[in-house]
Amino acid sequence: MNKVALILAVSAVGLLNIASATGDEAVGGNQALPNQAMSEIQQIKQQMAEMERRHDAEIAALRNENGDKWLTQQRADEIREVVKDVLADSQTRTSLQGEGVTAGWNKNFFLASPDGNFTLFVTGQIQARQSYNYQSTSSRNPLKVGAATTYPKESSSNEYGTEIRRARIIFTGNVIDPSWTYKVAVAFNQNSLVEGSATTNNSQNSTNGVVLDEAFIRKDFGNGFAVRTGQWKSAYNFEEMASSTSMQFVERTLVNQYFTPKFIAGIELQYETALWRTSVNWNDGGGNRNVSGVGSSSTSENNVQWATSGRAELKLAGEWGQFREMMSFRGREDGILIGAAYNWQRGGAGNVPTSAGVSGPIVGNDDGINFSYTADFNLRSNGFSFFAAFLGNSFYSRPDGPDAVNSLGAVVQGGFFLSDDIEITARWEWLNVSGGAYSVVSSGNTPIPATSPNALGSALNAQHFSVYTVGANYYISGNRVKLNADVGYVAGAIMFSTGLFNQNIIGADYRTDQNSSATGQVVARIQMQLLF
Repeated sequence: MNKVALILAVSAVGLLNIASATGDEAVGGNQALPNQAMSEIQQIKQQMAEMERRHDAEIAALRNENGDKWLTQQRADEIREVVKDVLADSQTRTSLQGEGVTAGWNKNFFLASPDGNFTLFVTGQIQARQSYNYQSTSSRNPLKVGAATTYPKESSSNEYGTEIRRARIIFTGNVIDPSWTYKVAVAFNQNSLVEGSATTNNSQNSTNGVVLDEAFIRKDFGNGFAVRTGQWKSAYNFEEMASSTSMQFVERTLVNQYFTPKFIAGIELQYETALWRTSVNWNDGGGNRNVSGVGSSSTSENNVQWATSGRAELKLAGEWGQFREMMSFRGREDGILIGAAYNWQRGGAGNVPTSAGVSGPIVGNDDGINFSYTADFNLRSNGFSFFAAFLGNSFYSRPDGPDAVNSLGAVVQGGFFLSDDIEITARWEWLNVSGGAYSVVSSGNTPIPATSPNALGSALNAQHFSVYTVGANYYISGNRVKLNADVGYVAGAIMFSTGLFNQNIIGADYRTDQNSSATGQVVARIQMQLLF
């Protein structure tokens, strides 16, 4: 319509100009209107009429098209539904924007409300390891050939392979307000086997696809007091408490495998100040992970009647956060920490014989007392770290008999950074287990002498050995991406397969010796770690 009006206006102006020109000529009386001018006017009129006709036809066509495609009742209903959806989506977006929910990446994946009352952090860990184990043929039980004693020559002296030592997803954060925190750690199945070994991992690493490591709720009451309940790693030995993400060596010590209660379930009271902190708890016993507490006196994994543990730490220098790691990167301030802890439970030790030559938890022995204790020292200083720990355990299978089995252990390790990302490490560990008149008790409460050859392989079997380990670490991006390598040598025979609370030595890539006179086992490992 606007186009036609424009043409009409232009034409009118043209006509006026022509009329004006001819009028001037008439007034001047020079001559009459020429025939040529009249002809041009007539052509313009015809063109205008044709344009009007075309314009009317176009308008009619548009009206017909719109009526067919857009102005039906069905189309009107569809339009209304689309409008409703758009408005609903707009309201949702407006609501989210109003809450100001934040999501993204800041060293970890996270979700957070603007007031900080809700947070969710998602982290993960992958450790891929290559392991080599050399076990001398003298570790096998000796063979008597006449008057001579020989050892079997077996091809399995050298074992090696690849393993995913750890693969975990961890969820942490808070709800309601920052005082209510939580943690859920899920580990994917890990057999932790050196190639060729027929021994599966213990109950700590179930054959199921997914294992629940930690799941607890913690309430901070202020003024240093807090309570948590659920399942968590026992605050007994410092080496186990320090995260596997920050180990100075490829794996923790054999001494740790022997003594650690690992995960416990219960309720714990905590108190912390700027200089010291302590915790005490009531739990279901060491090694009891995600086990029903109802009827635990007869059905739980370790037949534990009751258990309690506690730890106290004094910080002489530094900050609490720097003791979450075993190493001390360059540029870190000095830190000194001393600590002590205990674990005391009635009934149940780890993997000890229930009858001669048969391994399993203590059963039918409600009077058994298992008491563990430890003290440790940590030093951190600008690229240098030092750690030392002393550990002990006494197991009494009968309160009125001379049957105590005492275990002692020690660990000393340190590391030094040659550059910002390269660290060299060294470690010594020692374990001594001595039995009393009787080392264990059978299911029928019949004492088994400590000298019984069929008791070999028991966690409470008499033994003595030292392990020497050296290593090097390349921190590609701190602990987030790093390469660990180490070599360990055992002086003496390893006469246990699982520790006091069912921790398997296979998880550290070592093997049980069959003969107490064995010596010289060597383990070499290299591992890549990725945290996300």
